[in-house]
Amino acid sequence: MLDDLLGQLPAGEGLKTAAVEFATEGGLTVVDMPTPQSVALFGHVGIDRDHPDFFAAFVLNTILGGRGVESRLSAEVREKRGLTYGVSTFLVGKEEANMLMGQVASANDRIGEAIAVIRDEWTKMARDGVTQAELNDAQTYLTGAYPLRFDGNAKIANILVGMQRQGLSTDYINTRNDKINAVTLGEINRVAAELLQPEALHFIVVGQPKGLNEE
Repeated sequence: MLDDLLGQLPAGEGLKTAAVEFATEGGLTVVDMPTPQSVALFGHVGIDRDHPDFFAAFVLNTILGGRGVESRLSAEVREKRGLTYGVSTFLVGKEEANMLMGQVASANDRIGEAIAVIRDEWTKMARDGVTQAELNDAQTYLTGAYPLRFDGNAKIANILVGMQRQGLSTDYINTRNDKINAVTLGEINRVAAELLQPEALHFIVVGQPKGLNEE
């Protein structure tokens, strides 16, 4: 299989990749599939792992949708309205493209409402930021949960490989929690206003959603 895929590559020459920019604009794409439930992926451009605001963005994402049922999106979409079993957001760091993405699934006749709530919460957080209590809770969660990830050789090896791939220094494990705790309310709310772009959100919905028109 490797020969079939890579056999025609020139020997001894490195592959050259052209620089790319995040090109997806805000909107909606519907992929028709005959299922009773629609699944949506959504997002817009994110933030580079080496950016000085990365840790503020990391904590911000935890509050928005990265902390399971404790996140804002989960509270609004799942707990208050019962539109989904789960909704989440996550930072995606690639060498040529950084993204802030999320996912949600809902019945075909309710996915439209779920998307509307997500857009609304995205707008609110960009405009109003987060509270000091939300910041404190997120920092406590992130720093407290981190040591639990080192409870086995395989997990430790995966963490070290991830650090190597991202170009992180060997002391990252010892400094990571300090960087999270150093995020201030003013800093995270500035990043919320800069990073979150409700008008740039693009939703790709797979299913047969009702009341949604592809843009």
